[in-house]
Amino acid sequence: MSYYNFRKGGTVLVVEDDANILVVVREYLSRAGFQVLSAPSGWDALKVLREQAVDAIIAEQTVSQVDGSSLREKCVLKPETREILFLFLVPGSQTENQVRALRSGIDDVITKPFDPIVLVARLQAVLERRIAYLQMVRVDPLTRMLNRPTLEIELAAEISRMVRYDRNASMVLIDADHFAELNQESGDAMGDLMLTCFSGVILKNIRNVDIAGRYHGEKFLMLLPETPMEGCQILASRIQEQLSAVADSVAAYPMTFTCALLHMPEHADNLEDALARIEHTLAKAKEQKVDSLLWEPAFSPEEITPVL
Repeated sequence: MSYYNFRKGGTVLVVEDDANILVVVREYLSRAGFQVLSAPSGWDALKVLREQAVDAIIAEQTVSQVDGSSLREKCVLKPETREILFLFLVPGSQTENQVRALRSGIDDVITKPFDPIVLVARLQAVLERRIAYLQMVRVDPLTRMLNRPTLEIELAAEISRMVRYDRNASMVLIDADHFAELNQESGDAMGDLMLTCFSGVILKNIRNVDIAGRYHGEKFLMLLPETPMEGCQILASRIQEQLSAVADSVAAYPMTFTCALLHMPEHADNLEDALARIEHTLAKAKEQKVDSLLWEPAFSPEEITPVL
């Protein structure tokens, strides 16, 4: 399942043994911007799925060999296909089959005969609902940045790409200072407002290729591909300057943060090590009350050197 593909239209597999219906469905879906694959039977559909990723399947509920229901059950059993959207084509006279299909948990049922324009519209509606769901589970609702699970998935993919192609990146972990005191003195609403200001400043200053998200509470994590440590320090300084101005303007509050910096693959070549080291570095920075710390792999965790 690909959020990016959904936004482009997506790839649809049509499982239909009637050549006339298949031609019409393919034409209308193609006009709507979908890439269309086809299979005359359930077995053929399984062969297609072994070779090609798809976002949605439109299948006859009673297609030959492997019917639509069995096809969906087989897809659900595999992690790589279980999130595929399913729409069943069911004869309009078979009310019992329509009800059974809906109760099985598929995404929609289209009765035959059908208007191909309506079929396209219903597929688009199903895709839009899935996009809304993906947005909800990908994004932290308060800050509108990537949430922790999505952040870690994207970081792992980018770090893997970086190592594979012998590239480099820098990681920045930022933690707002005295945030507990702010919540206690001014209330959670003020704390939430400051977090939205914080995230807004970060998003304004990063590039499209950068990955940023809410790591935990008032902590934000960024991965900056092809960026040296000096670039990280410049970015952190710019964020601090703009954050101070915004916080003073919105709430007359002197908001600052502490950050830890790490360069990859020099200091870590996988996500687990990178997170463990940069978290430890940040903790030392908070303890020593310095502006930022750089993880130095030549030292043990107790001998991290501050970079001021």
